Amino acid sequence: MKYCKTCHIHYDTDLKQCILCDGDLEVEENDQSVYKFKEISKKSKSNFFYRLFIFLNFMSIMITIALDYLSGLPLTWSLVVSVTNLYTIVLLVILGNPNFWASKFTKVMISTILVVILIGLSLRDYSWAVDFVFPVAVSSNIFVLSLLIITNRKKWFDYFAPLLIITIVGLIPGILFLFNVLTVFWPSIISFSYAAVTLLGIIFLPSKNSREEFKRRFHI
Repeated sequence: MKYCKTCHIHYDTDLKQCILCDGDLEVEENDQSVYKFKEISKKSKSNFFYRLFIFLNFMSIMITIALDYLSGLPLTWSLVVSVTNLYTIVLLVILGNPNFWASKFTKVMISTILVVILIGLSLRDYSWAVDFVFPVAVSSNIFVLSLLIITNRKKWFDYFAPLLIITIVGLIPGILFLFNVLTVFWPSIISFSYAAVTLLGIIFLPSKNSREEFKRRFHI
């Protein structure tokens, strides 16, 4: 039996390093907390419908752009359809990957914000998207993930990475306002302030054990 001192886990395999912390395993005769591996079995599945779905979406994009172009008018509705089709494909990829649900939630939120902005650009009226939807959606996502960390402290690390990513994104509205890209003050400053406070909290508030856990998982 092999044992990892850092993770306190026993392995019943021929591994030389721990799969969690990458530390060296020691040989020890002990049958407690054994990490047993399941035999790998290939699942037979067909990706035909997955590929067909993506193919139909791309066909829809090309057909709508062609029809809109042949009409002789500036491309408008075809761009909206194209953005929507691409968003559907992205959602399929995100939801199809076996990631933790908080990570999927954050990726879906960021993708949705980008789609809303792209739709606004397609309609030549994007101020409502970048001035209101973008900062408000990011602030809401930060709030939800922060609440999950506070109420589920034992699983804080599952929400940490998505929170860190969305917090950094939350700083963008304030930066864009400084460069006069955004015209409405209060949504951008709320998003920037909330993200900055959350980022400072992530840096200074975690306990010593939480910091050690962070360093261990990221091999720092």
